Amino acid sequence: MFTALVIIIIAAVILLLLLILQGYEIKSISRQIDEIRSKDTNELIHISGGDKAYARLINEINALLLEMRKVKFNYNKKGHALEQMMTNISHDLRTPLTSAMGYIGIIKSSDLPQEEKEREIGIIEKRLIRLEDLINSFFEFSKIISSDTPPEMSEINLNAVLEESVVHYYDDYCSQDRKIILDCENSKIKIFSNRNMLMRIFDNLIGNALKHGTGDLSVAVTRSDTICIRFENEPVDSDINTDRIFEEFYTTDISRTKGNTGLGLAIAKQFTEMLGGKISAEYNGKLFSLTIQLPAAI
Repeated sequence: MFTALVIIIIAAVILLLLLILQGYEIKSISRQIDEIRSKDTNELIHISGGDKAYARLINEINALLLEMRKVKFNYNKKGHALEQMMTNISHDLRTPLTSAMGYIGIIKSSDLPQEEKEREIGIIEKRLIRLEDLINSFFEFSKIISSDTPPEMSEINLNAVLEESVVHYYDDYCSQDRKIILDCENSKIKIFSNRNMLMRIFDNLIGNALKHGTGDLSVAVTRSDTICIRFENEPVDSDINTDRIFEEFYTTDISRTKGNTGLGLAIAKQFTEMLGGKISAEYNGKLFSLTIQLPAAI
């Protein structure tokens, strides 16, 4: 009887000590959470002891803290990107509009010969066409990022689509004494994709090389597990950040002076991913290349 009583007393003492320790741990956790909330630090919660259940709870809390910090970081990043985007949009839309209005003012206030007026009107027309292109690009990109509808897919002759895009830019490259060198096998490469989206991707990449590159553009197609289309030439501007090249509205200073919105590569990336592919950029100090990987041929 006495032995049983001693055992009960010892068990009660041990239980009391465990409760005291648990109370201490709970107070410590509460204090750490309060400090993290009030000081907005990157600290995580730590405990000195406790059983496996406590350890699992703390791990879950810390995982939640890390996820919340990631969300906050992305939110702040998006907020900054949105602010920069609005600045860029305002600049891009204002530039051709201001230029066009300036030429209209010249025509109205000056007694110019008819030939000179027609030349000035031609410049105004180009500025307004540029403005229309900018608005269409913004509208198209907004539709892309807000749409959840998958693209309609069908059997596509990749060679034909790529060749059509090359032909579309043939005169533009020739006018700069440049050419597009297409290295693509003669046999048809059939893939399951969306023709219009592929055409826009190729147009954007070839057009990007025309605006921001120099010399000939090399376009090479290879296939193994995937279809790879590589666009490569020398860039005019050596200040290229390949980590940001596909961001919406990202441009270098020289790109912006040329009226570039930074949407071309962003749209190409969105379209490529919607078609189940990947796009990457590489710059080795001399050659800049963009590589598209598409699902294997049919």
